[in-house]
Amino acid sequence: MKLFFRILIFVCTTSIFSKELPGLNGKFFVFPEGDGFRFIDKEFTYFTSDAKLFTRDLHGFQIDELRLSHLYYPDKIRFLSAGGGVVYEYKNDTLYRIDKSFKFQSRFNSYNFVRGDSIISVGGSGEFNVQNNIIYFTDMSSEWLVETRYDYRESNNRIPFGQYDSSSNTAYFNLDDPSVGIEGKSIREVQNVFPSNVYSYDFRNQLFKEEYDLSSLFESLFSPYEESNLRTFDTYRLPLLLTDSELVSFDFTEGLAYRHINANVNVLLQYSRVLAYNTNTSDFLLAYGLTTEPHFMIINEADLLGTEYEMIKLKRANTFPWWVSVLIAPLGILVFMKRRSVILVDGLDRITPQLRRALSEEDFKIYQIIRENYPNGVEYPDLQSSFERELSYESRIKKLRNTIAQIDEVAQSIIGKNSSIFDITKGKEDKRVKVIRLRDDEVFQRWWIIKASKSNL
Repeated sequence: MKLFFRILIFVCTTSIFSKELPGLNGKFFVFPEGDGFRFIDKEFTYFTSDAKLFTRDLHGFQIDELRLSHLYYPDKIRFLSAGGGVVYEYKNDTLYRIDKSFKFQSRFNSYNFVRGDSIISVGGSGEFNVQNNIIYFTDMSSEWLVETRYDYRESNNRIPFGQYDSSSNTAYFNLDDPSVGIEGKSIREVQNVFPSNVYSYDFRNQLFKEEYDLSSLFESLFSPYEESNLRTFDTYRLPLLLTDSELVSFDFTEGLAYRHINANVNVLLQYSRVLAYNTNTSDFLLAYGLTTEPHFMIINEADLLGTEYEMIKLKRANTFPWWVSVLIAPLGILVFMKRRSVILVDGLDRITPQLRRALSEEDFKIYQIIRENYPNGVEYPDLQSSFERELSYESRIKKLRNTIAQIDEVAQSIIGKNSSIFDITKGKEDKRVKVIRLRDDEVFQRWWIIKASKSNL
């Protein structure tokens, strides 16, 4: 009899502890919290900082939807339902709905991101229709409104990905080619494809245009990419595309792809699901066997991505007819003859008087510190010390971010550069500390800038 009770206690205890692992109690969603990751399923919340030990607590959340995706905010924790429409917020250990909308069930596979205080949703499909628009959600209205519509598509992204650049207020995302000769909505079942065309939308002037054609890159790295186990992850600082053998990140603002040469593909072979990324610790949360025997791993981005990469320039989309190119070619040659290539830092030195006039005294002081330390970088805390001492730490960070964006925008407009003049990386000793330096790029110095610089000597 004693033996029977021991066995019964052992079985019950084992059953209880087995359910303390996320996934064994059904579907869940996960997000970064503090120095670890928080999981929520229909009954419990779980937390881990090492993917080995999990704490579990019973919750009383009223959750109608567990297919929620995490939206990155610097100061909030929010989620969007898979089909669109429903928005949740997690605050003070409580999860609650904040929208006055409904389950759209029509924006599956949409690209979603945060812009300021708004949630933006691009495309998606469902209920036999493709959504050919960009919509947004704000706290003030608690509803979804249409930002813009683009040319009709009859197919939807199998793997949507994109990037939002706050400095230029521009979003980049992949879409299929526009449908020709089709009006209205398709009555056929939506077919998911993998579009390799990247478009941009400028929120300032509501300009929508095609930017890049990634088909040749996909064919060389992921071929046959329609059949490969291609996955995407969008809440890292750059959009990631990965297979069991390749890991590539994209920076559409620079027109570059980074093929991570020594990425830890052995880990990706086993832990094929990338669930979340923690900006505080620079760690990824990976998983496999979620539906049968869940296994999790937390790995630092340097260990997963590696430290070496091959830089690949993205192919620009051909948006002009050939005859337009023939007409503008002579003009281009004339403009080219009127400019010459110089190192970026030399070009900036020549326009220093113009920068001094265009920037505030405080902004120009920050620029001087960065310039004087070139070719070395400057850590953000050193720059923050230049601001008023009575400002809080958070205020200094926000002010420095705005200052750097202002310097970058002004310098680009004067020198004629269409990409950032700064390189912003993570510190070697402390990856939580950002380091900024001037790029080693070359720029074409235009004749009128040279003339203006000489007149100020």
